[in-house]
Amino acid sequence: MSIVMRPDAVRGGWANADNAAAELRSAQGQVSDAAGHDMADLATTLTDAAEDMRGVLRVVLGVLDEHHGNVEDCISDFLATDGSSAGEFHGLAR
Repeated sequence: MSIVMRPDAVRGGWANADNAAAELRSAQGQVSDAAGHDMADLATTLTDAAEDMRGVLRVVLGVLDEHHGNVEDCISDFLATDGSSAGEFHGLAR
């Protein structure tokens, strides 16, 4: 099975995901500030919200990192097989 792919274009598209991941990593460093300080009755609620956000950021970054690795695996398979990979990219099988 022949597959048409431009690895440079795929990597260029992933540059957007890499940029988003950098922003999300930056946001991780700001979660504590987002919880606020000396917030009286709101402290518990804001702390809970900050912990939820910390978890969301961790999950989203994990998904981006895993998919980035899978895409690179697919590109490597494509390049190693000269566009003929027996129809299966193992990186996308998960």
